Amino acid sequence: MSAADAIRAVCAAVGISEPDGWGAYFDVVQAWDAKTDLTSARTDIELAEILFLDAAHVIRAGWVESSASLVDIGAGVGAPTIPILLSDATLRGTLVEPRRIRTAFLRSAAGTVGISERATMLEQKIDPARPVVAGAPFGVALSRATFAPDEWLPIGAQLAGEVWALTAGTDAEAPAHLALHRRLDYEVPSSGAPRSILAYRR
Repeated sequence: MSAADAIRAVCAAVGISEPDGWGAYFDVVQAWDAKTDLTSARTDIELAEILFLDAAHVIRAGWVESSASLVDIGAGVGAPTIPILLSDATLRGTLVEPRRIRTAFLRSAAGTVGISERATMLEQKIDPARPVVAGAPFGVALSRATFAPDEWLPIGAQLAGEVWALTAGTDAEAPAHLALHRRLDYEVPSSGAPRSILAYRR
């Protein structure tokens, strides 16, 4: 399966049209992945699912309003935030990543796909007790695999009005001041593994 076919397969499985720029983003990730081990993907379909599956479900559900701002803590390879930004030219994002090589990748990727003017890359660590990110408060705070969901929710709530926890199909224990506002439950097409995105608000 080619890269283009893999991206189309993810979009078809979710039921969205492929946003402009997803192919270019896939290509730059794949090029860097060969040199720096950005992801664990072994095939094109696995990489397409890592990069686009979560974003595709968020886009289909209409979770992100026009002109919204997102902050991604421990952004890593930039998914799902970069694919979400590519779906709507009015969106802005701040991607926070402590590792220099990954921050360099994120800046390169943003330039390649043409979102540098509305995507800010910050090379920094986050203090869980007192998280500080330039530009806060944001509309949405998300983090994938950097913190356990129960640990992440109170951190994200200090940065944004809505906090997303991305889990392997499990629920999260939220602090008393946060309530579950909406959720997405789905499976990874190639493996059947469960996934959930849980959105909390005060």
